[in-house]
Amino acid sequence: MCAFQLVQTLYWVSLSTWFGGVLFVAVAAPIIFRTVREWNPILPTVLSVNLENQHASLLAGAIVGNILRTLSTIALGCAGMLLVTVVSQWVLMDRSTGNVLHGILRSVFLVGAVVLTVYDRYVTWPKVWKYREEYIAHADEPEVANPAKDQFDRYHRESMWLMFAVLILLSLMIVFSNMVSVAKLVIRG
Repeated sequence: MCAFQLVQTLYWVSLSTWFGGVLFVAVAAPIIFRTVREWNPILPTVLSVNLENQHASLLAGAIVGNILRTLSTIALGCAGMLLVTVVSQWVLMDRSTGNVLHGILRSVFLVGAVVLTVYDRYVTWPKVWKYREEYIAHADEPEVANPAKDQFDRYHRESMWLMFAVLILLSLMIVFSNMVSVAKLVIRG
């Protein structure tokens, strides 16, 4: 029973940390963008007439980008721990019908959340940052800057959709985590 309780504790700590981090960013990112835009800062290291009224978005994007980078590192750590605990749950749990169905659903939702998180971190996010940097570097060249800005906006939206999809998958994991119970060991004497 002690091993099962340890597995469950690690499972819930990992799931709640990952879920809470994603939920925080989903709520905080729009607030950060809105607040920075209200103050309308001018970035002294980014000088260009083509970037008028864009400094706030660039600064807010840098803030949120750094938060997302940290969140993705935490998310991958939580994902690793969840993979270990879900496998452990399969070994230790009672395999009654409800447990098995919920276990399958939890496993599928976890794999989906991990795939989306890895895809966002290693495929989408590098493109977001690349096009952001290209946009800044060529701000005085609209023929280069404008397509870079369009690509930045596209991949940024994709990253946000991926984050919301992960949030939904983690929410579903929470919903289907109520039926995990330990198998009863029968000791024959």
